[in-house]
Amino acid sequence: MKFTNPKLVINGISTEMDERILRRHFSAYGEVKHVVVDVKKAIAFVTFVDPSKAQISLQQQHVILGRKVEVRPAKPKVEIGKRKIFVGGLPRSITDEEFKGYFQKFGSIVDAVVIHDKETKRSRGFGFVTYEAEESANLVLRTNFHLLNNKRVEVKKVTPRQEMVPTGFGFPPYYYDPYYQTYFYVVWVPIPGLY
Repeated sequence: MKFTNPKLVINGISTEMDERILRRHFSAYGEVKHVVVDVKKAIAFVTFVDPSKAQISLQQQHVILGRKVEVRPAKPKVEIGKRKIFVGGLPRSITDEEFKGYFQKFGSIVDAVVIHDKETKRSRGFGFVTYEAEESANLVLRTNFHLLNNKRVEVKKVTPRQEMVPTGFGFPPYYYDPYYQTYFYVVWVPIPGLY
């Protein structure tokens, strides 16, 4: 099987790391197209021009600036916009298990997350659900409001930023998903036959 992913994620980098050092290190394996370093999170990304060079570098142990780092393939971006929904108006007391449990009855779930306040650890009143199949998301979206823990919650389709069209009134609220490393905008989408 041919290796097709040219992007690597490097965990455990030193606080002295910069793009120049990382580019020089990985250039020993092949031409590097792009480098991103986030020292605060101790993570970096390296993209090769040729995916086979990324595969070669994965077979090696890497010590950069005297520190052994973990190198693995980055997860390829997956088109999830049609399978992801926003859920607003959640009760503050809802647990992740209750949230996921309710939405599982519509189909198989890839990810379900209630967004929590970083300081208080309480629910911020909204969350996101990603289904394996678009049909499951559409089934949820047939009804704008659902009853969850005796509270009415609202569901909306999430649309990736690249599909958004400026309206002249600004953009709707957005959400950054670190797992998929992309921004998603929440928009109203009319579903045929509902109105």
